[in-house]
Parts: sequence; C-alpha cells; structure tokens
Amino acid sequence: MFSAGHTVTPKRPLGRPSLRFVTITIVLLALSTPFLLSQANSSGDAPASFESLAGQATAAREQGKADDAIRYYRQALQIRPEWEEGWWYVGTLLYDSNHFAEAQSAFGNVVELDPKLGPAWSFTGLCAFETKNYPAALTYLEKGHQLGSAQVPQIAKVADYHLALLLIRNSEFDRAMALLSSAFVQAQVSDQVKVVLGLALLRVPLLPDGIDPSKDAVIATAGAIATLLAQNQQEQALHAFPQALKDYPNTPYLHYAFASALVSAGHLDEAQAQLHEEMRVSPQSALPYQALAGIQLQLHHPQDALKSAEQAVKLAPHSAAARKVLAESLQAAGRSGDEAMTHAKLAEPGNEVPQEESRIASFYGRDSSPGRPTAKESGPDAAVAGSAGFEELAKHAEAARDAGNVEQAIRNYRAALQVRPAWEDGWWDLSMVCFGNARYSEAIEPLKRVLDLKPAFGTAWALLGLSEFEIKDYKNSLIHLEKAQGLGIKGSPEAIQIAQYHLGVLLNQNGEFDRAVELLSMGHPEGPLASQWNLALGMGLLRVPLLPEQVEPASQPMFRAAGQAASLLANSKYDDAFVILTKLLKDYPHTPFLHYAYGAALASFSQYDEAEAQLREETRISPDSALPYMRIAFIDLKMQRSADALTAAQRAVWLAPQSAEAHYVMGRALLSSGETQQAIKELETANGMMSNSPEIHFHLARAYSKAKQPERAEQERETFARLNAIAERQRSMRGSQAYGASHDQSDLSLPSVAAGPDSGSEPR
Repeated sequence: MFSAGHTVTPKRPLGRPSLRFVTITIVLLALSTPFLLSQANSSGDAPASFESLAGQATAAREQGKADDAIRYYRQALQIRPEWEEGWWYVGTLLYDSNHFAEAQSAFGNVVELDPKLGPAWSFTGLCAFETKNYPAALTYLEKGHQLGSAQVPQIAKVADYHLALLLIRNSEFDRAMALLSSAFVQAQVSDQVKVVLGLALLRVPLLPDGIDPSKDAVIATAGAIATLLAQNQQEQALHAFPQALKDYPNTPYLHYAFASALVSAGHLDEAQAQLHEEMRVSPQSALPYQALAGIQLQLHHPQDALKSAEQAVKLAPHSAAARKVLAESLQAAGRSGDEAMTHAKLAEPGNEVPQEESRIASFYGRDSSPGRPTAKESGPDAAVAGSAGFEELAKHAEAARDAGNVEQAIRNYRAALQVRPAWEDGWWDLSMVCFGNARYSEAIEPLKRVLDLKPAFGTAWALLGLSEFEIKDYKNSLIHLEKAQGLGIKGSPEAIQIAQYHLGVLLNQNGEFDRAVELLSMGHPEGPLASQWNLALGMGLLRVPLLPEQVEPASQPMFRAAGQAASLLANSKYDDAFVILTKLLKDYPHTPFLHYAYGAALASFSQYDEAEAQLREETRISPDSALPYMRIAFIDLKMQRSADALTAAQRAVWLAPQSAEAHYVMGRALLSSGETQQAIKELETANGMMSNSPEIHFHLARAYSKAKQPERAEQERETFARLNAIAERQRSMRGSQAYGASHDQSDLSLPSVAAGPDSGSEPR
C-alpha cells in the first residue's frame, strides 16, 4: 500500500484552488517522490472560517492525525466545494486508510474540477480496483494512462500494473503484455510482475488472487519466459520453452506462445509444428489457426492460408484479427471481391471483441469460491450434513480428532464444512489432521481453502509447501515456502526449522546456492535434523543442484563437513572453518567448487595471495564457471592490478554473459583502467539486470562523475544511498530474526496495492 501526505500550508488568501504548490508524497515501498500540483487564484477573499479550517486540516495532516485532517477538510469543503486541493487530500488520506469507496468519491470531485489531471484518474481507478468494481477501474485507469502522470511519476507504475491486470481480466493479453514490457522490464523485474507477465503469456483471464496455488509453478515458468521475451533476450527464451513444455506438456497456449516466439525469430517451420500441437491442446481456439494462416501467407501458400483462416473465423466469428487474416488470404488466393472487402471492414480497429474462454479460467482458477465444497467434499457425507446441525458436527469432529480417530474426524470435518463452508478453523483443523497423519495430498485442498479465506497466513503457506514437497511437487513447494518465508510463520522452533530446511533444499535444487547457504547458515538445529541440515548446507556451499537423498552415501560425509565449515564461516569462526576446509581439500582435491569455497573464504579474510591460488586451481577443475574469474577480478581490483582484473573480468563475461555480477566487475575493471565510457556501458548493463544493487549504483555514480555528467552522478548517489539504507535494514533484520518471524520483503519495483492488511496469525 502506498500513502499520501505531507504538504505545505495553504497560502493566504486562498482563492479558487486547483492543487498548486502542494507536495504529495507517495510512499512506494520505501520509494518517496514529491510532486507539484497547480493552484490558480480566483476572485474574492476566502471566508475566515474556511481559512481557519484549511489551516487546521493542514496541521493535522502534517502531524499524522489523519482522522482529524479528514474532518477539517470536509468541513472546509462544505464551505468551498470547488476546493480541488482539499478533495485531493481527502482522497489520499482516505485511500491510505483503506476507505476506498469514500476515497473514490473524493477523487471523483478532483477529476470533475480538473479533468486533465492524470494522477487523479489513476487514483480513482485504484480505488475502484480495491472495491472490486473492475469495469469502472479499467475505464479510470485507462484515462489516467492516456493523460499521463508527469506530476506523480511513481503512480504511473502502480496504475499501469493494475491496468495490465484488468486488461488480462478482460482477455486483452497482447495489450497487457505491451504495457508491462514498456513499463517494467527496463530493469530487474519483480516476481510480482513476472506472475502477471505469465498470465498474459498463457492468456489466463484471471487476477492473481483467483489462481489456484497448484498452478503457481507453471505461471512462474511462463512469467520467466515472458520476461526474457520482453527484454529482447530471444535466444534464451527459445531455449527455455522446450523444458517448459516438457514440464507442462498439455498447458493451453504454451505451444502457441512458443510458436509466436519462433515466428519472431524467423523459424517458420518449427512454428507451424508448435501451432499444430496447440490445435491438439486447444481444439476450440481460433488463435493457432489464425497464426498458422499468417505463416502460410508468408510462405506464399495462399490456399493453405485460406483454409486455416476460414477455420479461425468459424471458431471466432467476432474476432477482428481472424477476419483480417481471412481477408488477406482471400486476396492472396485471388478472391479480392466483395467477400474480402466485407471481412476487411470487420477487421477495422474498434471491431475486435476479446475472445473469452471459460475453459482457461476453469483450468487455472480456484475450483470454487472460498469455502464452497468441492466434489471431493461432497458425496455420501452430504446426507449427514443435511440432517445434522453444524454445531453437533463440529463437536463430533473435534472429539474424533482429540481421540485420534482420524477417519471419523475427517468425515465429520468435511460434513460440517458442507454446512458452513466459511468455517476457517474447520478447514485449518482438517488440514492439520491430514498433515499430521502424513496424508499430504489430502492436506492440500483444505490448506487452499484456509488461504482463500486468509491469504496472508504464512503458516498455511508453509504447510502447503511442505505437503507439496512430500508429493514431489517441488516447483510449487519452492514458491509457497518462499511465500511463507516472506509472510512469516508461527509454530515451535523445530517446526520452523523444518520449513527452513526444506526451502534451503529446494533453493539448492533450483541452483540458487548463495541464497540456500545464507538461509541454512542462519539455523543451528539439534537432534536428528542437524545431520541432514549440514548435508544440505554443504551441498549449497559446493553448488550441487540435487536433493539430499540423491547424493551417494559415500559422498555424504564430505558434504556434511562442508556444511559445518559453511556454518562456521557464517559465524566468522574462520580458523575453525579453515581447518575443516584444508582437510577436505586434502581428502577430496578434485571436488568442484571446493577450492572456490576456500578461496572465497580466504579472500573475505584478506588473505589474497592464498585466495587467488585456490581460485586459479578452481579454474582448472571448473573451466566453464565464471565464478572463480569474478573472484580473481575482485582480488585484482583490491590489489590495484587493473590490467589483471580486466583480463579476469573479460573471461567471466565471456563465460556468463547474462550475469549481472560479471558485467559489474567488468565495469569496475574498465573504470580502474581509465576506460570510462566502456565502464559506463558495462555498469549500465549490470544495472539493467540487477537494478536493486547499491554497489552498482555507487560505481555508476563514480563513472558518471569521471565522465563529467554531474546530474546523472548525483542521481546515482541518491539511488545508492536509498538502496544501501534498505540493504542495511535487511541485513540487520536477518541478523535478529528467525525464519519464522514476519518481516518486510519490500519489492522496490512494485507495491502490493491490491492486498489488504492481514495479521498473518492463526485462524483461532
């Protein structure tokens, strides 16, 4: 949520205003941007009572007394209803207090007084979005987008995100993709935006909160590919599609998206093959036929194109795009008479009707509204539910649970939930009975119902992730355990550590080794979990993308010892860690990334010569890895060996062209060598891949300063200061909080305006 507030005191005398010299601060996840609105004078002196109320309103607002400020503003507006500034502040204060319907009314007065004020239209749309008046929200947000938000640059990002959501809901996927690509992909893309890009790629006409959690993984995969496409990383996207299709072979529109990317790359034969696959998966969709006709026209096969286009129009008679390709096919086939002209006219702009597909909504959406019984929960128990009262059923369910009668407890809970589907504690208790008795697949459905009713309940997300892990749905498990980490979970220390361990294991499997090591180094379990914990931690240190049970028994002692060393390093016990690492190197000298781990540890302890020797040895064992070269380059920079640093950095970039860190160290090496313009280019490339890095902005400021660009240098210094403060706060929180404690995972790219506040506590 972002808030509005902070302004200067209205000038005296107050004439007819229209928001001038008023500074509104929009808090965008720790991103504050002031802006000015205009104020025009009108004839006549303001009544003293109005001036007094306006002053009291301003003072109350500046003191953070929102309720008092709203009351004074409203009293002043009764005297002067044309006071645009007053309506603006009432709207922003109400919006920040989650009173969206009242805020929308206030902003409605602003746009009536100043119809060309884009931010006011955008705020009106955001209010309508929050009240779920989506058609009105779409209208207002489009108006705000058309007018622009130059007065409030940050609101443009928030408004465009929600506009894209509503375009997706309205099945206008191509428009949504274009909007997101222009607004969000010039820098690092947040997971939140990637989800929406995934919805657009897969043509899912739903908002994110309407997606069944079991579909989160496929949407995340599609979002990652859509991000690559939006960033013009076409080759990487084309390489990602086959694995996605292998993981999700019958997903609607995934073949279609692949075909579209292939067409853009000029691979028309392969694209046709993918479109035929899409016809198999989506036989009632006009899109693959429409796209195939376009390819056949390019290949000068007009008769084939005509057949495909006719089928497209048959399936989607109201589609302007299908009519257009049919008109083109008729002309190419020599039939350019009245029929072609008719179709061409129907294809004119403004005639397109979004093609809604209920099957896609059913495929991805929650199978019912929150609490509504599913097929699994109906059946024989329905008669019981009809003949027994809720209170009695709930009492019997709890008694059976307490007595350890699992089958009876499950039956009674399901029967009670048919009578009262919104019984949050019942869904929670049912999920706990199933989970506690290792019936993980049965626990998933009631956990989803809990999350329908309480979407910010971190503990339920953790249990959902653990249940998915047990049934080997690892991709969804990773997503949901990460969500639980962000929201925070409650439970015993042992339960929290179990969730932490499984998240670390999945991060390893996903190749996110540094994150896994950081997470697992924070915990110090005892008992049976300690051995497995060290095994997973050691696998992260040595960068092994496997699950612990996939490790050969003979290798497990090595990984456990590496895990002990990683834990010691995280706690700055270097001498003890070095003893373990030295022995490991003696016993396992050819193990990949063991020399790298030792070299990185030595470098952090300022033993640069020994560190470089270990890293050079790693380049021999792992010649295709950029990591040791990056470390060597950093050491060379530390030792002021610019030429050597540049050589190592060039090798790193050659091995890992998509690595932000490789381009970052390359930029630093070039800057150190006096090649300022080339350094700026590399640092800007790194910033495009990882815009939230304080270090990159710090060195960009240095580079711009050397290039005699003081304004850009100052801008980068300000960005560095802001991001560094956030990083310091996060480091402090990591040091003081356990995995299960709720903490801020602010996404600098986007606020979660659509999410309402939730304590995240247990249903009871």
